[in-house]
Order: sequence, then structure tokens, then C-alpha cells
Amino acid sequence: MHNGLKRPSDTLFFISVILLLTLSAEVSAHPRVDPATGRIRMLLIGETFTQLPAISYMLSDPMLEVTLIPAGSVVDEKTSRRFVRIYMPRSKSELLENYDLVELFDFVPYALLDKHIQWIHDSVYEDGVGLALVEMGWYAVPDWTGNDAAAWMATVLYKAYPADLVIGKQNKRTAYMKVLVRDPPLVDLPGFEKADLTEVQHHGIQVARPGSVVFTRWRAGNEDAIIGGRYGAGATLMIPMGWDNVPLWTQEGWDYFISFVSNHAYYVARVPLPEDPNLVQALRVAFSEYLTRKSLATSFLDFISGFGARTDRIEQLLSEMESDRKEAQSLYIKGDYQASWQAITSILERFQAITDESMKLRRRALMWIYTIEWFVVTGTLFLAGLALWTLMVKRRLYREVATTRGA
Repeated sequence: MHNGLKRPSDTLFFISVILLLTLSAEVSAHPRVDPATGRIRMLLIGETFTQLPAISYMLSDPMLEVTLIPAGSVVDEKTSRRFVRIYMPRSKSELLENYDLVELFDFVPYALLDKHIQWIHDSVYEDGVGLALVEMGWYAVPDWTGNDAAAWMATVLYKAYPADLVIGKQNKRTAYMKVLVRDPPLVDLPGFEKADLTEVQHHGIQVARPGSVVFTRWRAGNEDAIIGGRYGAGATLMIPMGWDNVPLWTQEGWDYFISFVSNHAYYVARVPLPEDPNLVQALRVAFSEYLTRKSLATSFLDFISGFGARTDRIEQLLSEMESDRKEAQSLYIKGDYQASWQAITSILERFQAITDESMKLRRRALMWIYTIEWFVVTGTLFLAGLALWTLMVKRRLYREVATTRGA
């Protein structure tokens, strides 16, 4: 009676298979980042409105390097395809060399060429590029105002989805989700279950595929909502609502929305989520504030330089601060969050000096404007008064009225 593995060749084969599976698991779990900088290089295709807080948060996160392709931001087929033609990688190898994560956000598949979709599929399955799907389910409207989910289901990329889509059906109306999985802490954030996550309140039915992880379900009807999975060597994630569906009061008023936005990219790139959510949350807010303040300072400099102000000193200060910001970013990427916090807060404090100096330059630059304006107004008033006095009072330009006696 044969009982178990007894032959050395069988045992060796079994051990080899185990080692191969273990190695494969380690490779698939390895973070996908830029080997030179340690950052996650993200290619976001679709609705890329930079005025959306979610998009600006991605752009400000020190771990993310985001490239935007506005293939869903317009309803013009010609314009969308032109953006794809300009910014889409020219080959699969170029996609692999430059990006660690591809995010598709509410746009139609025919904005891309078939080869683009094939490259994304192969990069995820064979090479471990992450795939995030945001508002890519529910409806099958075959025009440029939606995502035409049915058309996506007919592509090879649908194999990579962590869920099956049910076209034409909606989840029970609700703005809230309940958290099922808290490790990894993708959605384990303070206030998540109390946050309005959608104004639309219905985003279709999507059913998690075997092996996928259901992180959240919609509160009212218990339908699957945020779903993560693995496809070949790559990680995948499906978020039912779009970033533009999240109410503005949630995007700006819920403190941890910025962490939810960043966490989803980290998860798909298989970068470990930070263990101290509060400190990292404060850091993300600080880096976002830095970009906002820098943008305002730069715009103000452009304004006052138009009046001839010398802005060399302030430009030098901004350049020094940008260099220090990169150092704070480097500390963040290395995981030294405390040192990064000290660095970025020190930088933010220095913006007050730039504001003060800018105000001085503004007053100095506009002084001559105000002076010239005063002279123009005063001169005009003087000339108008002189003319009035000459014509109406002095009457020098009028001939005296002569009286004649009739014959």
C-alpha cells in the first residue's frame, strides 16, 4: 500500500514546488516603486480635474508621483484621443519602466487603443503593476459621458477586475459604507463609517470574485463596495464611487479623506500602509498645505513682478524651501515620519517671512502706481476746474453782448 511520499524524487519535487510558490508569493508581495526614488509612479487616466481635492491630494502626497491623462475630463472624442496619443506610453516596456500603478477613472475603453488595454493587462498580470478602478462599473451608456462598463467587460482587462459587474442594477441608495476588513488599514480610518462618501448614492452591483477581499459594503443594502484582489503578479482595487462623487464637504471637511485617497494608491502598489495613521495624516495635510501656499506665493510674485518689483530675494527663499521640502519628502519615503514632520512644519513656518517680504514689495511696487494715479486724478481735476472757471465764470472766450438801438 502506497502511503505518502516515499521516493526521494517525489520529495524533491514537492520541496521544489513549495519553494517556487514561496518565491512567487514573495515577489508578488514586493512593493512596486521607482528603484531610484522609492516613490510610487502613478498613471491616472480618465477624469483628471485638478480642482478636485482628491486629485490635488494625490499630487501633494510625498510618496506619489502622478501623471494625468485627461481621457475622461472632456466629452469630445477627438480631444480625448489626442491627449491619449500625446501622453500614453509608446510601448509596454515604456509603461513598465515609468509606472508602478495604473488608475482608470470613469472613462470609455475606446478612448484607448486596443494595444494600450493589452499593455495594461499584461503589465498587471506578468509584471506586478498595480491596477485601481474608480467608478468603472454600473452603467453601459455607450457615449463619452460615462465609462461604458459593458464595453470594458468585453476587453481583456476585465479579467483583472476583482469583482464581477452587474449592468443596469443599482445598490440600495445610501451615502455610507460599513468596514469589514481593517488589516491592512486601507479604510480603517477615524470617521470612515460616518462620512458621506457619495452624493449619487447608487453605484450599481459588483460582486467580489473568489479570492478577492471585500473591504467595505454599502450600509443600506449590504452590497459589496470597495474590493481588493490579486491578478497574476499585480494587486487590484475597485472603488465604486468616483472622486467627483464624494461630496465636497467630505473631501474638505473629513480630516482623514486625504489618507483614504493616498492609502488606496499605496495598497495597489503593495507599499505597506503606515502604522501611525495620525502622524502620517498630519504629514499629508502639511505637504498639501505646502503646495497650496507655494502656489499662492508664486501667483502673487507673478502679479507684483508685472509692476516692476524685484522678486529675486523671494524667489531664492522659495527655491531654498523647495530644496528643504524634497529633504522632508525623502525622510517620509524612508519611513522617518517624525523627522519629516519636524522638517515640513519648519518649512511652513517660513512662509510667514515670505508673506511679509511680498507685502513690502507690493507696497513699494504699487507706490508709484498710486502716486501717478494721484497726479492724474489731481491734474484732471485742476484742468477741469480751470476750464470751468474760464468758460463759465471768467468768460474770456465769450464776446460781450452788444446792444443796438433800433432805427
